[in-house]
Amino acid sequence: MGKLLLCSHELASVPYYIENIALNVYSLEEMCCYLKHNIDLVEPSFMDDELIAWIRTELKMPSLADRLETSKAGRGGLKEFVKLLAEGCSYCGREEIEGMQWAVADFENKSETECKKIRADRLLQKKRYGACIKEYNKILGFPEVRGMLAGNIYHNLGTAYAGLFFFREAADCFGKAYERNRNPLSFKQQQMAQKLAEGMIMPVKAAKRDEMRLDEQLERFREEYLINCK
Repeated sequence: MGKLLLCSHELASVPYYIENIALNVYSLEEMCCYLKHNIDLVEPSFMDDELIAWIRTELKMPSLADRLETSKAGRGGLKEFVKLLAEGCSYCGREEIEGMQWAVADFENKSETECKKIRADRLLQKKRYGACIKEYNKILGFPEVRGMLAGNIYHNLGTAYAGLFFFREAADCFGKAYERNRNPLSFKQQQMAQKLAEGMIMPVKAAKRDEMRLDEQLERFREEYLINCK
């Protein structure tokens, strides 16, 4: 996990594999560390029978496993499930646990598509561009994603590409967004991205001459897409 953790229970001989960040965890403290730093990646599918079985058999914490099992079967939802996990050791403080509960509350009573979009939007807001591009592309492959929803996702995908200075890709996404959502903002961002793409390939002398103008455009572009991230 990148730092020393003091574990209060025996380490697992077989780790639990967290697929979305390709991570093996060997203790409840490591699991809570993952939750604390990656709570925006946690979806309802995290409440998994395999995780509960791992806590029961590998961590030898049957009481916690029973509570998690009851929570999963009842109406506690992801919010309660995360709380029970975090309270199973002393890694997270009370305020941190409450913060994680608020972060996952938005996923309750949402479809898989809605949950994945919430997660991707949060990654975008945190400027984790590579991760959110991957998520948005997955969502766009869902058959139910079309029309305005698809347009808004393309808009945010363009925002992510712009954050990586891939302005040609950004302009293409904003164009696809405008075709679907007819949002003037998407059209405006497409034009801005195209101008920035042209600026990136200007001759060196011209680029230096217009350096201040391009910097100002980029800053305005960033401010607009962050404020209007939706």
